[in-house]
This record gives sequence, structure tokens and C-alpha cells, in this order.
Amino acid sequence: MRLTEWLRSTYFRFAVLLAVTFLMAYAMAAWVALGVIGSDLDSRVEQAAELAAERFEDAFERGGEAELVRAVETRSASADPDDEVYWLGRRDGELIAGRPVKAPLLLMPGNVGGSKINADIGDRYRLATRDIGDTRLIVALSFEEPDAILHSVIGAFALASLASFLIAGLVGTFVGHRAQARLDRIADTLHRVALGDMKARVPLRNAHDDLGRLSLAVNDGLSQLENTVDGIRQVSTDIAHDLRTPINRLEITLERMRDVTHDAAALNGLADDANAQAKQIATTFDALLRIAQIEAGARKSRFQAVSLAEIAERLHEAYTPVAEEAGQAFEIIHRSQAGDLVLGDRDLLTQLFANLVENAIRHCPAHATIQIETGTGLNGVWINVRDNGPGIPQGERDRVLRRFYRVEKSRTTPGSGLGLALVKAISDLHGARLSLDDNKPGLSVRLDFVPFDRALIHAS
Repeated sequence: MRLTEWLRSTYFRFAVLLAVTFLMAYAMAAWVALGVIGSDLDSRVEQAAELAAERFEDAFERGGEAELVRAVETRSASADPDDEVYWLGRRDGELIAGRPVKAPLLLMPGNVGGSKINADIGDRYRLATRDIGDTRLIVALSFEEPDAILHSVIGAFALASLASFLIAGLVGTFVGHRAQARLDRIADTLHRVALGDMKARVPLRNAHDDLGRLSLAVNDGLSQLENTVDGIRQVSTDIAHDLRTPINRLEITLERMRDVTHDAAALNGLADDANAQAKQIATTFDALLRIAQIEAGARKSRFQAVSLAEIAERLHEAYTPVAEEAGQAFEIIHRSQAGDLVLGDRDLLTQLFANLVENAIRHCPAHATIQIETGTGLNGVWINVRDNGPGIPQGERDRVLRRFYRVEKSRTTPGSGLGLALVKAISDLHGARLSLDDNKPGLSVRLDFVPFDRALIHAS
């Protein structure tokens, strides 16, 4: 990565932001700590000055002015003049004991510079004054030691701040670089998809953080895109291969119509055939597009709570007359209607089970029995459409779910071979498990759905 790209990268900005944040936090902590420590140290010097003045007052009370003078002289002689200054004089400013200071009568209790008391100009001093008998006492203690402690604390904070700045910068760079690497993997995956690799997916190492959830969302979107593209390709292939024959047949019919223009009856018959063939082509084409749309997941936005028992009741009411006309019995069985809700598209689910019932009626002989059964279990909601007709051989059960595949090779029975393909597409859209089994005799088609509450949590 070039320097300019590195400086503009997200993880570099993250590292700088983290380091500056730590630096500001340390600066704030130092400001508060130095204020507290400085105030405490100043208070200690003030108390020491006041305590020294009180001891001189005690000396005066014990032995009068002579004892006071002796105590001041003794203390002044042993003290470092840069740290402690003692002055005892008359009220007119005459020095009696201690060290001389400038304008002693003008000095008031508080903090003063060293120049005021003939001491180190760069130091600060704390003054305490007392009027004792006919004398005036001045005690000045230096802040040099507290200031040195503060300087040490400031140095320690500065060093710690620098160390934290560097560590935060390194940690931020490391964390940011790892995050950037994961973002780069997402970008690389999308680039591979753009180049045509529809199987490319973002590698998942931690699906529980924000980038992990983003990777999951990207992978879900790519899977959906792959399904859409595959559906489009499949539709194109199906149209190219499976609609070629009916279109050729329609073309032949139209050519024959040219040859019988003189025969009105034959012409009308061929026109009816052409119209029926065109309608069949349009129906097949619509079914292909509908399957592709369903496989792309375009109808998931219409999902809601749907009762399978209610759908079964409506289908039983609608198809019972059709089955009776074909000499068949159509029965409905509810094992349990409690908790039979699923999350899905009501119209698509109705079409799914209608296709299964229509297939059973179409392929079963007279006197056959067709049943639609619903129930609930520990693993979810299920619905079963079964009959005692000819059934489907075991080796054909997976193939009949493909587009245009028909067990009847002669294709004399009306149909496009898309009914069960549509059933599978709708089943997959709803995340249901579709199984075709031997009903001994006949066929049993069962769909197992995830319970409504669990499906709702997964969808959200």
C-alpha cells in the first residue's frame, strides 16, 4: 500500500483517533491530579509556616522577648536561607533577629516571590506574620520542594502520556489493520463476483461482531444474487430447449394454414390448434418466469402468518366436486389445528397444494382416494397430500422436481412438466422440507415447515 493510501485508510484514521483520545484522557487526568496534588502541597507549606509562627509565640510566652529573640536567632542560623527566612523586628522596621527583608512592614500573609524577602528570585514563598508584644515576626517558607514534586509528577504524566499515545497508536493500527483486511476480503469477494465468480463468498472467522454480521449479510445477498442469475440462466436454457418443440409445432400449423385457405372448415380447425398451442406456450412461459421469480426470493416481502389447516379446508371445498366428477374421493384430515401457523405467502402456498391436488386428480384412476392431511409436531407444522394411484417410481422422484421432466414419456397427458418444479420452488422459498414417498400404493408428498415463532425470529 502506498503512503498516500495508507494515510487515507480507515484504520490509520482509527489509530490516530484512538491515540489522540488516550492522549486527551491522560491530559485531563494529569490536569485534575496536578490540581489536587498541588493544592495539597501548598496547603502543607501554609500549615508549616503557621505552625512555625505559633512556636515562636510559645517561646515568647515562656521567656518573653529575650526567649523569642534567642529562638529566632537559633532557627535562622540553622535554616537554609533559600528554604526558610525568619525576620523579627520592631514595629518601625528595625531588625532585631533573623535575616533582613525588603519593606517588612508592608509584607502581608500569603504567597510572595523570592525577591520580596532577599531570597532566590525564582522561588515562591509562603508568609506567616505575627505581632508579638512590641515586635513583628515574619516567617517565609519556600515552595521549592512541593514545586519539585509537581515537576516530577508532570514528567511522569508526560512520559506515561507519550507511552500511552504510542501504545494506543500501535494497538489502533493493529486492530484497524485487521478490520481493514476483513473489509478488503469483502471487497475482493465482491470484485470476484463482478468478474463472474458467482460462488465467491466472504470468509467467516467471527460472525458475532459488526464485520461478521456484515459478512453474513453480504453472503446472503450473494447467495440470493446467485439464485437469481441461475434462475435467469435456467429460464433461458429451458426456453431455448423445451419451448423449441411447441414453437416449431406452431410454426408448422401456421404453414399448413396457408395450404388450406380454400377450405374454411380445415382453416378454422388449424386456427383453433394454433390458438391452443400459443396459449400453451404462453402458459409455459409464464410458469417459467414465475418459478424464476420465486427462486429469486422476490415474494418474501409478502410473508405473513398463514394457517395450513385453513388452506387445506379451502382446497377441499374447491376440489371435492372436481374429484367426484372424476369418480374419486377427496378427504381432509386434521391431526391438530393448534399452532398450525407458518410464516409464508398465502397465495403461493395455496398454489403449491393446489398443484399437488390437481396432479393427484389428473394421474389417479377412478375410485382412487386422495387425502390432504395437516398436523403439528415438536419440529414444526406439516401437511401431506397422498393418494392410492399409480405413484412415482423411486428412481424418478428426484427427477420429477426438475423443470419439464415428465414420468410419462409419451406426453399424452396434458401438462407442461412444471407443476412439481413450481412446488419445489415455493417449498424452497419457505424453507420447508419437501419429501416424496411411496404411499403403498400411490404417492405421498409431505412438506414440513418451521414453526411460525421460530421462522419469525430467523427472518428478523
